[in-house]
Amino acid sequence: SSGKSGKSGSSWGHGGRWGGKGSKSKGSKSKGSKSKSSKGGYWAWTDSSSDSWKSSSSSWSSSSGKSGKSGSSSGGGGWHGKNDDDWASGSHSTNDDWASGGHSSPSNHKPSKPSNDDDWAGGWEGGDTSSSKPESASAPTHPTGWKDDGWDADEYYKTDIEGIRQECNALIEASERELLPKIVRMVFHDCVGTACDGCINMDNVDNRGLREPIDGIFPMVQKYRSKLSRADIWAICAMEAASMAVPGDGHHFPLHYIGRKDCADGDEKGYGGEDHAMCSNDLSNHDMLEFFANNFGMHDPREVVVVMGFHSASTVNRDNSGFGNIGREDGWVENADEYILSNKYYQSMKNFVWELQRVENVAPVPTRYQWYFDPLDAGPIMTNSDMSLLFDFNGYMQADKNGVEGLVMCLTNPEAEFEIEGLEDEDIPLCPMAESTKEFVDMYADDNDLFIKDFGPAMNKILNWGYHTYD
Repeated sequence: SSGKSGKSGSSWGHGGRWGGKGSKSKGSKSKGSKSKSSKGGYWAWTDSSSDSWKSSSSSWSSSSGKSGKSGSSSGGGGWHGKNDDDWASGSHSTNDDWASGGHSSPSNHKPSKPSNDDDWAGGWEGGDTSSSKPESASAPTHPTGWKDDGWDADEYYKTDIEGIRQECNALIEASERELLPKIVRMVFHDCVGTACDGCINMDNVDNRGLREPIDGIFPMVQKYRSKLSRADIWAICAMEAASMAVPGDGHHFPLHYIGRKDCADGDEKGYGGEDHAMCSNDLSNHDMLEFFANNFGMHDPREVVVVMGFHSASTVNRDNSGFGNIGREDGWVENADEYILSNKYYQSMKNFVWELQRVENVAPVPTRYQWYFDPLDAGPIMTNSDMSLLFDFNGYMQADKNGVEGLVMCLTNPEAEFEIEGLEDEDIPLCPMAESTKEFVDMYADDNDLFIKDFGPAMNKILNWGYHTYD
């Protein structure tokens, strides 16, 4: 009762095709193929009149892949094309081209070229794998790019985006919300470099701990890849994670860009790609602003401050990052394991008496310097890069006698003690304030609603890096 399978064959662009045969038969999905230079695809069906072919795309009924139409028992044929302008009739009468039976080629009325995902089937059905695989979004006429009101209500994508959000939400809840900050960290690391490209190079020690979110999201990548790239799916899931971090029901950060491209040299899960230098934890205020400008196009210090505020909903694992305390996950705020996005990050930075601490780690995780407050109880920490939003460490940060980076030779509070071994007797001055960003730390510390309002656009700007330019 099923349509007969076409063999995969590199001579017409490594792909197979399915067609209907018989009075009540119905073919399976019609697969799009890929030649080295352009997309190709196959349509095939017979109408109720022998050898009558229709070109209207309305003759197809399934959005997930086109099926052969039921028709007469006289057999079927096919059309194949290697580029947008060349749809040629093909008489594939041998069993190397068709799995069963003889199939005559129609003499006229070839079908219209596929123009969107309703005409192309999703997925990759292998054949000659020596050449490049098709892009995950399989037709160039899909709506892509920036959308002011977000893509969630778009007629073409809304079902898929809603499905990804729901499945990502369930994944995070099943992890007792532990995956929430890890997913956001994953896309932040994905976007460092020239563009968000759906790839993470695990050779970089700064990417430790990201296998869990990558593997967790992979079933969604497999399920929705016919319309969306892996990088798009990661971005949608990250925005859902950020939305879940806002207290209350129903907060929604929309995703404004669709059309990211996956890296060429990563595997199907997203492992691989270029090894980019991540944001150092030992940046001065000037270096921090320069990093965000160069890697995300963020030239407004306010955007940098608001993005860093996601640390309020985050925790650190000593085994992965080298920060925190052994045997537990600490965060940047008290009760960090509630994973709540709020202005407590800025309030903690301003109000606690932070002291510098050397953290001994085992290779490959490097030994670190971190700022701590009451480490025996709540255990919140800050990195030098966090504290540089409020204090100007330029000229005060250096490597210690053992070559460990991040030793800051100034105090952030007159009540703080300086207890770095061998330097107890040094005369340690107070750190100067970071005038370019301090005003925004103060502003968000006083206004949580403003922080939440500003976070969505800033997060979108990171996720759009390499694709959308801002006026």
